[in-house]
Amino acid sequence: MKVTVTAGSLGQGLHVVSRAVSSRTTLPILNNVLMQTSNQGLQLTATNLEIGIRQLIPAEVQEEGGITVPARLLTDFVSSHPNEPLSMALDKKTQSLSLRSAKFDASIRGIDPADFPPVPSGGEGRKVKIDQAELRDAIEQTVIAASSDEGRPVLTGVYVQLNGSKATLAATDGHRLAVKTLNVTADTGDADTFVIPARALTELSRILRPGGEPIDVTVGPQKNQVYFKTGDVELMSRLIEGTYPNYQQVIPGQSTTTITAKTQDLLFTTKMVSLFSKDAANVIKFKTEGGKLTLTANTSEVGQNVADVEARIEGQDLQVAFNSRYLLDVLAILGTDEVQLGFTGPLNPGIVRPVGRDDYLYIIMPVRVAM
Repeated sequence: MKVTVTAGSLGQGLHVVSRAVSSRTTLPILNNVLMQTSNQGLQLTATNLEIGIRQLIPAEVQEEGGITVPARLLTDFVSSHPNEPLSMALDKKTQSLSLRSAKFDASIRGIDPADFPPVPSGGEGRKVKIDQAELRDAIEQTVIAASSDEGRPVLTGVYVQLNGSKATLAATDGHRLAVKTLNVTADTGDADTFVIPARALTELSRILRPGGEPIDVTVGPQKNQVYFKTGDVELMSRLIEGTYPNYQQVIPGQSTTTITAKTQDLLFTTKMVSLFSKDAANVIKFKTEGGKLTLTANTSEVGQNVADVEARIEGQDLQVAFNSRYLLDVLAILGTDEVQLGFTGPLNPGIVRPVGRDDYLYIIMPVRVAM
């Protein structure tokens, strides 16, 4: 293999694919990135066996071939290198990759690409196209509610339901629930469901470029893998097996108390009040009385913080307590000037909605505390 690339384009490609490099593995080759020439340039691939990322970068290929080299070392070297041409050549006998530029002459020991796990590309299967900006927002607004508990693997993913020109994404960890609906262009109107690992979607969101062409999504015919392709980048992920819980049953009905406030005002006040709740499981109390909303946090060891928030309040007066972290997570990514909170009682789930949009809802379970 002989190929010439610019350090800038190689560094950018390594930055993208290295997100799939395994951080903890007994297989040394999973610490490597696969470099292969093609008639279009140089293809970089990395995988941790759960997700795989592939990117094609422009390159001048003098001799075709491939090698896998340690991703971290190569990334550190290239990202620190001036943005000038790099000539790379493979010595097949020693499986070493030489990198030469105007100032540096380096050599990295690699591993034969024949040992690298295959990372398939999307072929047959259910296909949809989604606007990149809308998909990135949907990911951001749902993965926050996915569980990190590997004891219930299905909850570590985001449940996706395709139905005609609509896709609904839902995630829950048992304490909160996020549901987002967005438009898609589908090859068929048939309904379908599957669960994508939240980590894979988080990595995908970093690749998405709002304003670009719609991203192609393919669900494998066996429904065990999903593929995303945008421009020169592809991401593959395994799907999570298992039955997702019926989240619809926890969505509250008509609210008896509704609070409408400025999103940034409520975010700032909640953040400030919650500083006093860190030694009390992050619990803060909401109280509506006389048309006023008051937030309180107190612990015997730290002290107390009380603050009022300007808000429009409709319905019954209410006292309710929440884990402040759950509320801060959603307020930070809501994306609207105003937010509406709805309640049906102090011990029932509260619902958070962006004012002026009906494509997103977020449910928080209350905390039982003495008021």
